[in-house]
Amino acid sequence: MKFAQRPVRLLALILAATLLAGCGVPSQRYASDKKQGVYFTVPYAWHEISGASISRRELLSTASGAADRAASVLWQEAFSPNSHYGPTDVLNLKAPTSPLVYVRVRTLLPDEVGVVSYNSLRNIIVPLTTWASGTDATAPLLDVLDDREIVQKIARGVRTIYSFTESGKSPQTINQTALVSDDRSTIYVLIVRCTTTCYNKSEKILNKISDSFTVRGTR
Repeated sequence: MKFAQRPVRLLALILAATLLAGCGVPSQRYASDKKQGVYFTVPYAWHEISGASISRRELLSTASGAADRAASVLWQEAFSPNSHYGPTDVLNLKAPTSPLVYVRVRTLLPDEVGVVSYNSLRNIIVPLTTWASGTDATAPLLDVLDDREIVQKIARGVRTIYSFTESGKSPQTINQTALVSDDRSTIYVLIVRCTTTCYNKSEKILNKISDSFTVRGTR
């Protein structure tokens, strides 16, 4: 009888160890705004750059229309494995040497509602369609790696992946998803970017982040 109990105790120890191992730090975290019905995933250990800090930095801009766009933001956040990155890194176009992921949801301004198109969504960061047309002699060296329509529950738009090299600067790869709601009231943007060398090294992770971007809308 004593020998019969021993394997049971051993099995219990093995099961306990297995359960404890399963309670470790998760590999992914959800970045979400339940009110807007938007979410995506990033590696759990990545550093978060708060929407509040991005908004404060954005309000310092003197660019035309910047204040109105900032006031129309419903949700924004950024993430990076580099804990030294902050809102300035999010809002400028300098190629980050570590991955940088930025989400932004805002209402469209009245003068944008009637003119938003797939091309304007492609041009959300840089004048991509002009660069690609070959009509701009000053355009940087450009390579469009992917460009496809994305249709979600309440929005549709385009995902474009492209690399470009400006004179004297590091090549940068950007994976951008830009969607507009079916009622043309809201724009949803996810930007994933870093130097092309960095992007190529982390391509699997960065594509997974981009693929996880989901827009379900308010309930």
